[in-house]
Parts: sequence; C-alpha cells; structure tokens
Amino acid sequence: MKKLTVLMLALALALCFSVAASAKVTIKLANSGPDRPDNRTVKAVAIFKDMVEKGTNGEVEVKAYHASKLGNEREALEGVKMGTIQMGTLSSGAVPGFFQEVMAFDIPYFVSSAPAAWEVFESPFAEKFKDAFLKKTGVRILGITENGYRHFTNGVREVKVPKDMEGLKVRTMENPAHMAMVKSLGANPTPVPFGELYMALQQNVVDAMECPIVLIYDMKFYEVQKYMTLDGHLYNPLFIFINDRFYNKKLTPEQQKVVADAAKVMVMTHAGFSQLANREGLDKLKAKGMQVYKPTPEELAQFRKLAQPAGLEFIQGKIGKEWVDGALEAAKVAEVKVGDKADAIVQQHIDKAQELYKKIK
Repeated sequence: MKKLTVLMLALALALCFSVAASAKVTIKLANSGPDRPDNRTVKAVAIFKDMVEKGTNGEVEVKAYHASKLGNEREALEGVKMGTIQMGTLSSGAVPGFFQEVMAFDIPYFVSSAPAAWEVFESPFAEKFKDAFLKKTGVRILGITENGYRHFTNGVREVKVPKDMEGLKVRTMENPAHMAMVKSLGANPTPVPFGELYMALQQNVVDAMECPIVLIYDMKFYEVQKYMTLDGHLYNPLFIFINDRFYNKKLTPEQQKVVADAAKVMVMTHAGFSQLANREGLDKLKAKGMQVYKPTPEELAQFRKLAQPAGLEFIQGKIGKEWVDGALEAAKVAEVKVGDKADAIVQQHIDKAQELYKKIK
C-alpha cells in the first residue's frame, strides 16, 4: 500500500509538471493605432506574433489589442508598468509622466531624415536611455521604431508660416515639450488623448493637430481637417515596451531571446510599413480633399527659428544639459553615417517589410 501511495504521488507530481510545462504564456499587447488589416502597426505586430509563436513552438501566445482597447496610451503604459498588460507599442506622448528624459527625442527639427532617426534609436545614447528607463519604471524597451514625422493640420485656414498659426487651438500629445513648441509658434497647445482626438476635432474642442501622415489617413482625420502643412517639426518614436518582471520571471531564457529577436524585426518592419504608408497616404489625403502645402526652405526656416530654441530651452530645463547634448551628438553622428543613402535605406526597409509580411500570409 505504501509503495502504491508513493507511486500515485509521483505520477501526480509528474502530471503537474507536465501541465505546467505545456501551459501557454500569454502576452497581451496594447496599441493605440487603428485596428485595420492594412495598418502599419497591425502588420508589424502580426509578423512579431508569428515569429514569437513559431519560435516558441506555441508556448508563448501573443494577443494584440489595437485601437486603444486596453485604454489610452497613458493607461496602457501604466498597465505595462503594473504588469496587467505585458507589452505595448506606444508613442512617446504619455511617457514624460513616467520618465521626463524621453523629451530628448522631442527636439524640434531633430534629424533631416527617417534613417538618421533610426540610427539614433540604435545608438549608445538610446541604450543609455533604455537602461535609465528600465531602472526608473520597471519597463524594458525592446526596441524603438518610427511613429514618424509630425505635420500640422487644421480646419480653419491654410498655414504657410508661423504667423498663420496664431490663435489656433492645437491638439498635442500629453507631452510638455510638444506643448512648448506649439506655444512658441503662437498657437494654443491643448493636450487630448489620441483615442478622443477625432471627436475633439469634430466638435471644435480644438481647431488643429499635429500627426504623422499615416495616422491622419488611417484615423480619417481628413473628414474633420481641411488643411495640412508639411513642416515635419518633430520626428516621433514608437516604443516597444514589455514589463520587465514578466520578461524575466515568466519567459525562459530561450523564450526571451525569441521575443527580443522578434521585437528587432518589428522595429524594422514597422519603419518600412510606415514609410510606405506615408508615400501612399499623401496622395490619398489629397484625393480626399485635403489641401496640402509644403513650405519653402525660407518658410520652413521661420518655423525652425522659433520652435527649435524654444524646444531646446524647455527640454534642457526639464531633463538637463547632459541628456540634450547626448541626443544632439547622436543625431550628428547619425546624419554623417546615413549621408546621401537615406532614400536607399528607406526602400530596403519597405522591401524587407513587404517580403516578411507576404510570408506570414
């Protein structure tokens, strides 16, 4: 009888270990962008999901929640920090409330091309930022990719020079650096959560906004905005966040590598899809009736003359000279490294992103 009891106990323990070993680990991933099959983030996350689930033999499952289904960006990042949400693909908009140093990426007219920004995101400066962010928040940054150049739109009048912006109520992210920049141009900055922006524009709570081309089209802002100015005042990052306790406690070292490698691919594919969407989106916006104006170099210089000093002064006052100098130095190195190859690098990213997406379809 004693031997039988021991045998039954051993079998029960083996069964428990077997069930535990085969139990799936689920990653809930939050994203504020639209839930559309052709959306850049939806496609990049689909590739990430495919790589993670195949790379872990199904032991790790990725469930994506787009269109702010898990809350706005601030709420989603709080969820990642707390561990109720495991991952998030989120912009820098809500990050200053958790880590002000993110404003180092918000220097107006920071870089001259997207590939130069991508180099900054892979630089020693970016690694320093990731380490400091992790230490402060408990959230690991698996990668930084493109949200894109931000441009002004409004429903009141054509904007060619800063003077045309005077008095406009401009929606900004919940980011004080963005607000300082808009104020320097003579407009009135008004933070509005991204998920509430369409209604705010529709109801004239705000007159204007600033956003990447792809989001202007995907979110149908052309329905509530008539004018667009291609000034590219900010190049906005998109962060791939993961709760560090989840990463270290719930994932095996092998699974961690799969997730980290898949995140690197998401960085590249998201940038490629974003660039392609921007190319196609501009023509689509014009077809929808938006009046698009591209400032001359002289007009653009007027924007830069007002926005950059104001941005630098505000940002340095908040996060210190060391972070600002580090960002500017990283940008300088990136510009030299990219040189005249920006267009070719963009095309490489577009081609690779499309190739990988075709494979999972």
